[in-house]
Amino acid sequence: MSDKKISEAVELLYKGAKMLAYHCPECKMPLFEKDGKIFCPSCGREAVFESKLKDIEAKRQEKEVEEKKEEKILKVDVGEDSLVRIVEKSAIKICEMIINSENVADIKVLVDSLEKLVNIMDKVRNL
Repeated sequence: MSDKKISEAVELLYKGAKMLAYHCPECKMPLFEKDGKIFCPSCGREAVFESKLKDIEAKRQEKEVEEKKEEKILKVDVGEDSLVRIVEKSAIKICEMIINSENVADIKVLVDSLEKLVNIMDKVRNL
């Protein structure tokens, strides 16, 4: 590693960046983290770890599921009892999905969805 690269790394540390135990796959320079971003000071590339990509994908999927649920709920024009039954059936389906899931990230998304359904059910019952 050249003296210039070392000097740049030291400067980043002075500015509050944190040197990580991970290295850039391209130039083998240690990765740094500052302001929530992980990057290689030599290449200038931002690093994204696979686990974070999975989290981002899980959040995207959760958002899609919630949008679809909201869409369906808004289109349902039935009495209070029928709406409660619909929400209960949805909750049962989510419970079944939790039981069958082996992925912790998926289970978290499903549990969050189940919690939202329970809140909806409480609101409908209190109408």
